[in-house]
Amino acid sequence: MLTSSERAAGATTLSTLLTARAAASGTERALTFLGPEGTTVTWAELDGRVTAVAAALRQVTEPGQRVAILVAHPVEQVVAFLGVLRAGLVAIPAGPDRARVFADAEPAIVLATSATVAATRRFLSTLDTCGHRVLAVDAVPAAPGFTEDPVPAEDVAYLQYPGGVMVTHANVVANARQAAPVLGPGTLVSRSPLSDPLGLLLGVAVPLTTGRPAVLVERLEPLEALGPVTTLASTTDPELDRLREAVGQLRVCYRVPEATALVACGHPAGQRVAIVDPGGRRLPAGEAGEIWVSGPNVARGYWNRPEESSRVFCAILAGDDEPRWWLRTGDLGVLDEAGELSILDEDFAAGHHPRDLEATAGEAHPAIRDAAAFAVPGAQVVLVVELASGIVPPRGVVERAVRGALAERHGLTPRRVVVLSAGALPGNRAECRESYLAGLSTPDGLR
Repeated sequence: MLTSSERAAGATTLSTLLTARAAASGTERALTFLGPEGTTVTWAELDGRVTAVAAALRQVTEPGQRVAILVAHPVEQVVAFLGVLRAGLVAIPAGPDRARVFADAEPAIVLATSATVAATRRFLSTLDTCGHRVLAVDAVPAAPGFTEDPVPAEDVAYLQYPGGVMVTHANVVANARQAAPVLGPGTLVSRSPLSDPLGLLLGVAVPLTTGRPAVLVERLEPLEALGPVTTLASTTDPELDRLREAVGQLRVCYRVPEATALVACGHPAGQRVAIVDPGGRRLPAGEAGEIWVSGPNVARGYWNRPEESSRVFCAILAGDDEPRWWLRTGDLGVLDEAGELSILDEDFAAGHHPRDLEATAGEAHPAIRDAAAFAVPGAQVVLVVELASGIVPPRGVVERAVRGALAERHGLTPRRVVVLSAGALPGNRAECRESYLAGLSTPDGLR
């Protein structure tokens, strides 16, 4: 953890943490990538490269603008991400749904590498918008005279997609400190890109807050050569069984992007978790209900979605011991007498998590604005999708598109696909499921 001198230096963001690491342990290893074009960088080297990217960005952007990261190489991803933060900008680690991300977040500039600038420009030419500047993070000059402007810890650091979750600098540092005691001894390994919440936590935030170097991998095979290793995995990781065999210290956790990443590995990781009934009342141990979360890791809300942000991130728990906001996760769970959390619908349909199905449904047709997936008795799946405002295609066309996408990507045939007009989707997944099972109706009718 940080020394008292590092804390006194104001290391409250990932960027200032990196500055402290470089000053205290500059020649020590920070990151290693195992794979094609393998790379190792020290804390001082990482700090210098991040500063160079920040200086180049500051010349062509305004504070607070958004920057899309389209970088494949894991170490270059980290350099790009931290460079955006050091420049006082908002990072967008773009995943496979990059076209939808660009339409929603409207980044001012795009980061790539020298080898991918041409391909990046070809992708940008397919978008409805134009004029995006492209910067190669591996080709910027050193900037030893650059001075970082202080950034409030409560400012948004990055947008996590799908959903556009606004994660602040304070959120990600808090979640890294919550995750640190959960990780076992051994080499810290990250095997996911920064577009995945756990990938960002393990590959960037935990190393910076703890000083533990990380090894970034793309495949499981190299892990055997590392000796004892430790990592976190989601309960829905498709390679969970192989990970158990390859990793000695593996903690399987419940992750929620709206809570930055980690919520619990059995027991809550330094944050409050409540099981709540539909009326907003805490349920006793052993009873199932919606999982609510409160802590410094809970994000600010959704980008450009104030009403949904208020509904999801600003819940009030009836009879709470002190006033605080709670995050409604939409997931069902149980807390036992010992305070251990069990997720009831995390693995609800042959290994498919609701968020994965919702992301697939959201990409199935351009008229779809939002989606909710949940299980019904018999381990069958229902998808409820909401159309964007002003767009009214035939509902049968939308339903067929969703069914086709689910079959192609997940091999799944849902029991129902319900198509609702704009504004008709219930507040979250749990409410949607309750309405469906109870036979209640929205303006369109859920059944």
